[in-house]
Amino acid sequence: MTEGIALALACVAGWVLVSARVARWSVTAPILLALAGLALGSGPDAPVHIDIEAEQVRTLVEITLALILFSDASSISARWFEQAPSRLTARLLGIGLPLSIGLGVLLAVPLFPGSELALLAVLAASLAPTDAALGASVMEDERIPRRLRDVINVESGLNDGLATPFVLFFLALASAEEANDSVGSASVAAVVDIVVAVAVGAAVGWVLGRLQAAAGRSGWSVRLQEPILPLTAALIAYFASVSAGGNGFIAAFAAGVTFGTVSRIATHPQIMQFTQQSGSLLSFFVWFLFGAAFLRPALENLTWQICLYAVLSLTVVRMLPVAIALFRTDVGRDGVLLIGWLGPRGLASIVFGLIALDELGSSDEVTLIGQVITVTVALSVLAHGLSAGPVASWYAGRHPITHESQTSTPTP
Repeated sequence: MTEGIALALACVAGWVLVSARVARWSVTAPILLALAGLALGSGPDAPVHIDIEAEQVRTLVEITLALILFSDASSISARWFEQAPSRLTARLLGIGLPLSIGLGVLLAVPLFPGSELALLAVLAASLAPTDAALGASVMEDERIPRRLRDVINVESGLNDGLATPFVLFFLALASAEEANDSVGSASVAAVVDIVVAVAVGAAVGWVLGRLQAAAGRSGWSVRLQEPILPLTAALIAYFASVSAGGNGFIAAFAAGVTFGTVSRIATHPQIMQFTQQSGSLLSFFVWFLFGAAFLRPALENLTWQICLYAVLSLTVVRMLPVAIALFRTDVGRDGVLLIGWLGPRGLASIVFGLIALDELGSSDEVTLIGQVITVTVALSVLAHGLSAGPVASWYAGRHPITHESQTSTPTP
């Protein structure tokens, strides 16, 4: 285990050292680290052996997602939704996200006959959230209007948190069916978990956000130490919610929303830098873990149904709901295509798949769901990572940037 950690750290260090150079070829951190994990974790004599059922592994990936959820949510205060780009984001989240889940279930039914509907719903909900980090070059490309980049960035930051209640609810239904329990009681329990998580997370975020702002104004806190508080707020919300019987991810997301709204993040964005970098470092480990523990078994058991669903998930399941959500807006056809394509699947989907395997056991149906998630994420890592630059160039060539279109609401 220690040797594997050392090798993973070495791979992360290597990525940092060559990140600017390999970015010229659209090679992203997930691509490089997943391939490194695959190379070092494949075969009986591989130097890295990771037990995905180990408690430490699940804790690591769950804390990673909790930090990212908190960080993304805290960057978007309630005041941001009063601004113009939020209307497009609200459409994508309120219309596009549910449609993506529903369409994902409809397409999974004929491709995986015999699978329980609740399991297929878990699959669709797990693959609904997007990860803008896989298309980071577009997020930083000033040839793309700031407005579109804001919409893509904010949607990605919020949809994983909003997809979590769906995943939790469908997991409860699937668990009830596996154990022949009452679906009604499982549904009630899932709703209670969500309510507890929101209450705990909102309370933690509000209290610590208020204290952050007050301590900063009064000079009680040292400026260099202030970035530690958001990190501790995310962890407190996560563990407090789990202890109270709620969902830690929803609590971290709710805490981030309230913390960002009442604290001084809007005027001092550097406060979140330590939390964001901590989440990024842990996410690098998760991508290495993905390559070392998930990729090889999934690739060894590929079927045409899995491959077809992965392709449909990244195209039809994403792009059609986006087109419906943005119908009759001023985004334009090319803008709809850009937003629709830039819906990469990433870390949230991996964590949801791992949780499903942990809670539902390792039956053939559950294993199939994990394989589909793995193949879809792997395909997304390659397709979206390698195409982000060319897609940005395509859009910029058709819509040359002007000063007026570039000056928009700053990214929250």
